[in-house]
Amino acid sequence: MDLTQYELLALAIGLLGTAFKFQRDYTVLTARVISLEKHETEVKEMLKELCQGMQDIKLLLAEKGIK
Repeated sequence: MDLTQYELLALAIGLLGTAFKFQRDYTVLTARVISLEKHETEVKEMLKELCQGMQDIKLLLAEKGIK
């Protein structure tokens, strides 16, 4: 089974295209991970504030004698 130069060229171009596509996809996924990690930090901070607010409400209710 002999491959012609045209077939070898098409194969090489296909392999290069695939490699570039995978590199681009990797870059996009890396950017998404970084973005999600940033949002995770923001969500954690918001949850901490929410918990603190709930504790304050519990203390106020306890002072008023409400369960």
